[in-house]
Amino acid sequence: MLKKKKRSNIVYGLLALFFSLLLFFNANGSNFRNSIASTETYEETAQNVPITIDYDSDKYYIQGYESTANITLSGANRVQLNAEANDETRNFKVVADLTDLGEGTHDVPLKVENLSNSVDASLDPDTITVTIEKRVSKNFQIDTQELEDKVQDGFELEDFVISPQEVKVTSGEKTMKEISKVILSSNLETINKDISDSFSLQAVDDNGDGLSASIEPQEADVQLSVSAPDKEVSLEPTQTGEAADGVSSFDFQLSENSATISGAQNLLDNVDSLEVPVDVTDVTEPTTRNVNVQTPAQLNSDVDTVTVNITPIFEETSTEDSNPSSSTNSSSSTDEQTNESNENSEVEETETQSTDPTRSPPAEDEGSTTQESREQTELTQDSADEQVDAQENEEETER
Repeated sequence: MLKKKKRSNIVYGLLALFFSLLLFFNANGSNFRNSIASTETYEETAQNVPITIDYDSDKYYIQGYESTANITLSGANRVQLNAEANDETRNFKVVADLTDLGEGTHDVPLKVENLSNSVDASLDPDTITVTIEKRVSKNFQIDTQELEDKVQDGFELEDFVISPQEVKVTSGEKTMKEISKVILSSNLETINKDISDSFSLQAVDDNGDGLSASIEPQEADVQLSVSAPDKEVSLEPTQTGEAADGVSSFDFQLSENSATISGAQNLLDNVDSLEVPVDVTDVTEPTTRNVNVQTPAQLNSDVDTVTVNITPIFEETSTEDSNPSSSTNSSSSTDEQTNESNENSEVEETETQSTDPTRSPPAEDEGSTTQESREQTELTQDSADEQVDAQENEEETER
């Protein structure tokens, strides 16, 4: 009985050991799998991260260094990497520590601060070269000659106002000795019109090369006015594009027929009119369009755009060409009417000559005509006498 009980305890013990081992390996297997999964890493690169320089800015002026660096971040947490790569959500910064350095040129290592321990960082570059000089300041008048020299030939500089006229320049002691003047930095090639704008300032040496310096203020306001010869020229519309079928030409009416151009005199002498190109493509009815005036380069015009009224003129169809027989018949009929008219005129002239007693006969027949008139008068008188006698005889017969 005792042996049977011992056997049962051994069986239960073995079963308990089995389940314990099963649970142990199941738990460790899960951790092992998580361990394998956790070894996968991700990378993100942050471009142009600003470099923070730690130095005594009241005592020193620094120059000649790279202002940004690229940093490659790696880690298992992808969400955290994305946050650190974003310049709006990152916590770290790239720092160059110059606090223990004096004047001169130094190679300074870069380091990353405030970065999570679970994220690794690699910098490019990992060092920068910095020149440290004693800090000095000096006031300079702004030199405007370089900008004035850009006024185009033929133009006259009437007025030049700049504000401020004087600025404060801060740089290294050695660099300050090389600064010759402070100029207005501009990309303008030529000036041929009035200017009202702000220009950045730059410190340069005798050769016009830029030098490292801090300028207060960094910009200057400029009001510049120029004048130039001017000339009045005509505006000439020119047809462009393909005319529609049936359209022979176009009539153009401009809102402005002349413009005043200004510029260098040698350019004005070569211009008598400005072209107004009018596109007539698909114009089959009166149309109004706004058209740009073509002004030559380096000249200015007081008219940039004109309104053009476009009227198409259509080809005329000839009726004579289309019906030649009708033209011939009409011509024949006209000739017949002309002949009849001439004949009627001759008849009327003859009748007028015979019935108009006041009309004078030709000079050579005047004698014969007078004789015939006398004989006609006598015959008429005899006939009248005979009629009177006949009437008296009838009255007597009736009695």
